[in-house]
Amino acid sequence: MNMKTTRGKQFIDEKFVRTGWIQQKIVDCRYAAVQMYETHVTDSEYIDCKFSAVNWRASKFRHVIFKNCILDKVDFSGSEFLSCQFLNCEWQEVNFTDCRTGVKKLVLDGTKIGVVAGLELLAGHTLTHEQAIGLLPTLLHEKDIEIEV
Repeated sequence: MNMKTTRGKQFIDEKFVRTGWIQQKIVDCRYAAVQMYETHVTDSEYIDCKFSAVNWRASKFRHVIFKNCILDKVDFSGSEFLSCQFLNCEWQEVNFTDCRTGVKKLVLDGTKIGVVAGLELLAGHTLTHEQAIGLLPTLLHEKDIEIEV
């Protein structure tokens, strides 16, 4: 596959709404306060990128790899993920409310999980012990459960 490579860019307070990203390789880029809702991302890779306050709602991801990426305050709500991977990423705060996957579940190898809204997306997935522990604060908060100390 011949991918177009973008390296070392910063996107701050940008709008890429209702766009298509096909066969893109994005390396060491920063996205802050970026609107990317209703976007189609296909056959693409994001490597060593940081996403902060990114609105990716109602988007479609097909054959997309996120590798060594940090996702903080990223809103994927209402999005669809088909054959997608998050490899060695860090989910600091992500929203997967009303998201869908295809038959293949997300690949989450080495990904650290923090605050996640829309845990239903992970139904049927097998998580590591560390990933499951990472979800515990979200589950406790969501179900209004307190731990006595």
